[in-house]
Amino acid sequence: MTTTIEPPRTAPAPLRPAPVPVSREPASGTQPITSATAPSASTTPLDDVPEVSRKVKIGLGVASIAGSLVIGAIGFYLSFGNLSAAGHTEFGFSVDNAPYFAIGVDAAIVTCLLLDLFMATIRTSWPLLRVLAHGMTVASVYFNAVAHGSITQNWDKALAHGLMPVLFVIGVEAGRRILVHQAALPADHDTIPAHRWALAFRTTWRIFKVMKLWDEPYSEVVKRQRARAIFNAWTEYKADIAKSGLEEGSQEALARLPKKLEPFGLTVDEALALPDKMAREELRRQQEQDKQDRELQAEKERGEHEAEKARLAHRKEMAALTADLTATEGVAGAQARGAVAEAEAHADAQARAATSLTDAVESEEVAEAKKRAAEANARVVEAEARAAEAEKTKAADLVKAAIDNQRAAEATQRVAEAEKQAAEAKRRAAEARLQEAEITRRAVEAEDTANLTARQRRVRVVARMILAKAPEDVSLEEVATAIGVTSGSTASTTKADAVALIEAGYDPARGIDPEAPSRTA
Repeated sequence: MTTTIEPPRTAPAPLRPAPVPVSREPASGTQPITSATAPSASTTPLDDVPEVSRKVKIGLGVASIAGSLVIGAIGFYLSFGNLSAAGHTEFGFSVDNAPYFAIGVDAAIVTCLLLDLFMATIRTSWPLLRVLAHGMTVASVYFNAVAHGSITQNWDKALAHGLMPVLFVIGVEAGRRILVHQAALPADHDTIPAHRWALAFRTTWRIFKVMKLWDEPYSEVVKRQRARAIFNAWTEYKADIAKSGLEEGSQEALARLPKKLEPFGLTVDEALALPDKMAREELRRQQEQDKQDRELQAEKERGEHEAEKARLAHRKEMAALTADLTATEGVAGAQARGAVAEAEAHADAQARAATSLTDAVESEEVAEAKKRAAEANARVVEAEARAAEAEKTKAADLVKAAIDNQRAAEATQRVAEAEKQAAEAKRRAAEARLQEAEITRRAVEAEDTANLTARQRRVRVVARMILAKAPEDVSLEEVATAIGVTSGSTASTTKADAVALIEAGYDPARGIDPEAPSRTA
């Protein structure tokens, strides 16, 4: 199935010296793809086109303006007379109102065209204005044609009367195009040209649908549709090659490409360069995917490190709170026990004093008082011992809390060291990737300079994969994916040629290529 896609239309640029093109490398670091198409012998470069002299331009412009004014004046005069007479006799206007009808029709044409041009200058185009102007022109032609009777019965008169409005509108459109070209305005308001509807209605309808649904300009939609159609044609071509049993990259297979891609406006050289372009695009997409995977993995590792840091900080805080609570409880218990012992001792002392004053003569009571005093003293000693034990426990808890704090600090330091090592590893990996990209860029530049064939380029792509890993670590599936083939035998042969090329001394890091006509150090 073949899809017809028209090349994107661009607004004409003003006549001024063309700027020097500046080459820009893609953001992914890959070498930009240069077209292998040489200028055709029949194509003249823009720099070699002779410039028309200023006097000739001014003369032609003055003559054109003068002729347009004459045609416009005659057209307005004749149209006004015809429409005034027809407005009264044919269309039912009164004698006083018929001239206003003629002025309104002609003024509507001019006003719509001027409004269309004005809105184009402020980048707010409205295509309906031009449609209305052309519709009013058709109406003016019809009104002038029927001004003196039926068109079928007086076709010569109808043709003569309808000719002047057509010439007037053609002159206005010519002036509009000149102004649009000189001011570099959007010539067609980024709308679909009428001839495209006639040449490819189905694809044009799809483009129109995308433009209206997603508010996209015509030039961008056509560019995307053309790229998608070329990719679909490339996919169909690979399927046809695989079905026919041909080896991709062979002369017989490549001979089918120009005819396959002819409907999309590609030259023979551009069609033959398409396999290399597709292989490079696939490599670029694979590099972008690898980059995104690495960034996602780095994000996951950073999240895990942050979670581990939060868990360690929480454990440290809980350990400190537990130590403070234990010490506080020990001190409060010791203070309570000391207060009880002191109260009991005071009560016993008062009892002994009262007993000694009232029953001093009774030796048994004195002995009993001494006994109670001894017991009180024993309780005081026990309370003091318990208080000392509480102080000892508090000191031990404080020591334990200090040890826990030290361990938490050491754990935090280890996490910081691990993060530093991870950052250093990522930096080294980034440097390695940058170095690998630079080697690949230099290798592609060397291949472009050496004018290598498509097969030689594929062999060098596989050779760089093997140099980055090892021959046994590069599978045939990876080789087939990298060079854009489906045949296992082609992948195996390409890998064997790549190993042989490496053994012959191929080293892209130092710019050594034994098969290249000229080597660069």
